[in-house]
Amino acid sequence: MLLYRAFLRALGVTAILGLGLGLACKGSKGGSAADNSFNLAGAVKYVRIPLAKDANGVPTGLVDSSVATNLQTLPARKVMVRAYQRIDQTLPDGSTSSVWAVAGATFTDLNGIYSMTLPKDKPLMVEVMSSFDGGNGHQVNVVGDPAGINSTVPAADRVRYGIRKALDGTAPAGNPVPASLPTGDTLLNFTVGLTDKWWLVNPSYDPNTKVAPLTTSAVDETTLPGRTTGTGSRILAIGDSVASFVATYGNATPGLSVDLHYAPGVSEPRGSFIEYDPSVYPLSSVLNPNTYTFTNRYFGSLQGGANDDAWDEGVIFPMLARNVLYGIVEGRTFGMTGRPLFPQAATLPDLSPDQALIEGLANAMAANLLKSPYLADTQGTALAAPVTDIRDLSAYTTAQLTPDSAPALQALAWELILKANSLASPGTSTTWASINPLAMVRFFSAGPAYPTTTPSYETEPLNIFKQLGRLQEARPTGSTEPVDLASIFTDATLTPLLSPFGITWPRPTTGAYAAFATSWGADPNSTTAALPPMTLSMAKAVQVRGVYPNNSEGEVAYAGFTMSADRAYTLTVSASPALASTAELELMLPSYQSAPLTFTGSGGSQRVVLAGNSTTPMFQALRVRMVSPTTLQPDTTVTISLVPVP
Repeated sequence: MLLYRAFLRALGVTAILGLGLGLACKGSKGGSAADNSFNLAGAVKYVRIPLAKDANGVPTGLVDSSVATNLQTLPARKVMVRAYQRIDQTLPDGSTSSVWAVAGATFTDLNGIYSMTLPKDKPLMVEVMSSFDGGNGHQVNVVGDPAGINSTVPAADRVRYGIRKALDGTAPAGNPVPASLPTGDTLLNFTVGLTDKWWLVNPSYDPNTKVAPLTTSAVDETTLPGRTTGTGSRILAIGDSVASFVATYGNATPGLSVDLHYAPGVSEPRGSFIEYDPSVYPLSSVLNPNTYTFTNRYFGSLQGGANDDAWDEGVIFPMLARNVLYGIVEGRTFGMTGRPLFPQAATLPDLSPDQALIEGLANAMAANLLKSPYLADTQGTALAAPVTDIRDLSAYTTAQLTPDSAPALQALAWELILKANSLASPGTSTTWASINPLAMVRFFSAGPAYPTTTPSYETEPLNIFKQLGRLQEARPTGSTEPVDLASIFTDATLTPLLSPFGITWPRPTTGAYAAFATSWGADPNSTTAALPPMTLSMAKAVQVRGVYPNNSEGEVAYAGFTMSADRAYTLTVSASPALASTAELELMLPSYQSAPLTFTGSGGSQRVVLAGNSTTPMFQALRVRMVSPTTLQPDTTVTISLVPVP
C-alpha cells in the first residue's frame, strides 16, 4: 500500500480510496495484493480548444488550434473507466478460448481521477468509454454509430467510443484488446489529444456473469470510410460539458439516460437536439434483462459536420437545461406523463405557461453557467450563426412580453442572475466573471410537488410565477446556498424588476394570470351546474420545422377538481364549430388513464371512472389541447360535461 499512497500523492489527491466504488462490478474485491487484489488509479485528461471572445466578451469563434499555447489540457471529469479481465478457458479438445468480463467500473471525479480495486490473477485491460455521469443515477452516453441517430441498430447495441490500454500502459496498434497481468498497485493515466483515435466499442455485458461478449469486436474509427484521423478529445470535451452542468445543477437528463449521437462528418438537418417524443425513434427502447421490460432512453444528436458542436457549450448547455426542465415539468401533477407536451427548442412568445418556462429558462441556465448572456455556435475560428444574446428583445412587441413569453423569461432570468450576485445591470464581461452559478440554482429547480400549505396539491401547471415565488422562500437552515435569495428579492425589488418583461408582481389575483388552470370545484355534476366552456385558439400558433407543435397559450387549457368518492361519469366533449378532418381534441385525464382521449368533428361521449376519497378528497388534473399540426383551425369553443352514471 505504500506504493499506492505514493502515486496518489503524485496525482495531487489525498483521499481517493473511497472514490466512486458504488459503480464497481461484482468482479471487484476489496483489499490489497495480500488477498489477491490490487489497487488501480489514474488521471484522465484531454486537450480542449477554448472559445475566443472580443474585448466586450462577445464570442468570435474558437481560438486558433494550430497555436499550441492556445490549447488547454484539462481533467476529463465524470467519464466512465472500465476494467476488463481476460478469462482463458481450456476446452475439451485441449484448445484455449478466451472471454472478457467487466471486472470493475467507475466514473472519474471532478479532478479527472479514478480508482478501482481489482482482482490481480488474470490479464486486465482498462478502457475510457464515452459514458458520462448525468446525475441521479443516469448517464449521458456519446454514441459513435457512423449512421448517427437514424441508425437501424437497436439502442443497446449502438457503439460508443473507447480508448484502451493494457495495465502496463501499452496499446499496440491494431490490437483492440491490449492486456497485461497486474504486478501490484498500479498508476495508469490517459491523455487524449485533438486527433487521437478511438475504438468504436459495444458496451453491452451480461449483468449477472459480467461477460462482455463483443469486447474483441471493437473497430478502429480511422478504418471507416472518410475517417482518416481520430475524433480525439472532442468526445471528452462533450462529456466535460456534461460534468460542468451536473456540478452546478445536479442533473443533466430528463429522468432517464440520454444517448447523444455524435460522429465526425454527421449532422442532422435539425441541427443539435434531444428528442423527447419516443415515437420518433422507436429503437430508443432498451430491454432490461432483469425485469424483461422495455425502458426508453432519450435520443439526441450533436452536429459533427462542418458546423461541429463538440466544443460549443453555448449549444450543449441549453440542450442539457431543456432536459432538466422537461423532466421537472413532465413529472408534476399537470405534466401528464402519459402524453406530455414536448419542447421544440424554439424560444417563442405566447406559449403555454409550462412550455414558456422550459424554453425560456433553458438558455438562461446556460448563460448562468457561462457567466455571460452570449451563447455561441462556432465553426472553427468563426461563428456558424450570429451569437445569441439572451437579453435581446428587439424582435418582439410589448404585447409579446408576458408570463407566457420564452424570450421575455430568458431576458428576465439574466437580470435575476445579476441581482442575485449583487451586480449592477447591464454589467460587463469583467463584472460577469464574478457570477456564482450556484446562487440561482433554486430558481431553476422546482419546489415540492406536494406543498405543505393548503391545498396540499398543485392546482396549476408549473409557470414563471411559481419560480419567482421560490426566490422568496426562506433560506433553509444549514443551506449551502451562497446567498440569501429571500433577503434580495423582496416585493419592492421584484415589482420594478419584472415590469419591463410584462410580468406583474405580486401576482395578480384576478384575470388571465391569476391561475393557469380553471377550478371546477368538488365532485362536478353537469346536471346541476354546467362546467365553464373553454376557447381554444391557434391565433398565436407558430410553425416549427414545418408543423404546428400545438403548444401555444391558446391551444392548451387546464382544469382541476376534487373527488370525495369513486364515481362513474359520462364524459361528453362538444366542439363548436366542428373540427376539420385534419384536427382533433386531445383530452388528458390521467386519473382515468395515462393515454389521451381523442375527439374529432363535433366531439363525442365516453364512460369514465374517477377515484375519490371522503377523508382526503383526491385532486384530478385535466388538460384539453387542440391538435392540428398542419392546418390552422378557427377559434373553437369546447364544452365538457361530467354526468354521474346512476
